[in-house]
Amino acid sequence: MLNQSNPSPKKRMLWTENEDKLLQQLVNKFQNERLGWKKISQSLRKQGYDRNTKACRERFFNHLDNTFNKSELTTQELDKLFELIKIHGNKWTCIAEKLNHRTDQDIKNKFYAHVKKVFRRLLKATFQTTESSIMTAKLQPLLISSILCYENDLDQKQIPIQTDMKDLFQNLIRKNKTISQGEQIDEETKEQVKQITTYLDNENQLYLQNKITRKENKQIIKAKHKIEKTQLAHNQFQQQQILKRIQQKQPIFVCSYKKLEFPIIDFETNLENDNQFQFDKIFENGTLFQQYQFISSVPFYWHQPPNKLELSHQSELSYMAIPSNSQNYSTIWNI
Repeated sequence: MLNQSNPSPKKRMLWTENEDKLLQQLVNKFQNERLGWKKISQSLRKQGYDRNTKACRERFFNHLDNTFNKSELTTQELDKLFELIKIHGNKWTCIAEKLNHRTDQDIKNKFYAHVKKVFRRLLKATFQTTESSIMTAKLQPLLISSILCYENDLDQKQIPIQTDMKDLFQNLIRKNKTISQGEQIDEETKEQVKQITTYLDNENQLYLQNKITRKENKQIIKAKHKIEKTQLAHNQFQQQQILKRIQQKQPIFVCSYKKLEFPIIDFETNLENDNQFQFDKIFENGTLFQQYQFISSVPFYWHQPPNKLELSHQSELSYMAIPSNSQNYSTIWNI
């Protein structure tokens, strides 16, 4: 049986009497103008009715236009319709011209409605279920139309259908096109219905999954185009700013400056008390010298004092600025 876990089809909003009156007035106003249906749709939306051009056109021709025959198909018309579909496929305009002054959309709707009714009664007779209407409603219209009407293999919208399954479904519908409600069918027909039902269920699920995938891919492409459009607008704005700076003889590229603060090391203060310094007093040829050894983890520049200093002179070392972002080097200076 068909998988019943699918969500029910979205219900269409029924046309109200006020909508029909407004639609009739707009048709009389715009019917002879170019893009008349588009103007009619726009006018309806301004009045608070969300109807696109297709919905307006179908509503008018199928329900409001009295110049065409909208009565139910007779048995003779139904037989002729099946024969014409076998010859012309889904060329509804060509078929409508041969069916008692009917519109192509009216013929199309009546045909698919009849096919669903026949299949629904076959399902009910086969599975003895009261949910045949729900099961039939879950079938995608494109799936049924691909089985019954499409003859052009180059059509990109066509759903690939196995030839044997296509023939089986068509024969079932044609053979039982006059089946009445509650009518019993033979076992052979029941087996055929079960076979085509399983196949249609799988194809229906596959089509819905592909439809979701196509929608997601379309959203991804749309988002990508939006990003590219934003980037292009940003680049154009930057170019305009550069041209403006050039015309005003201003710097083209502007960057911000950051003031850096460096610590100060005083080499003349408390060297003996600093753990990083080693202090020794040595004598060489009767003269007292001071020896300093400085071990640092960062390099810095300094002014080297004389190699030999008398005791009465103090070390003349300048103040050093150590960059705070210097790398870690192990450096030893001997004085």
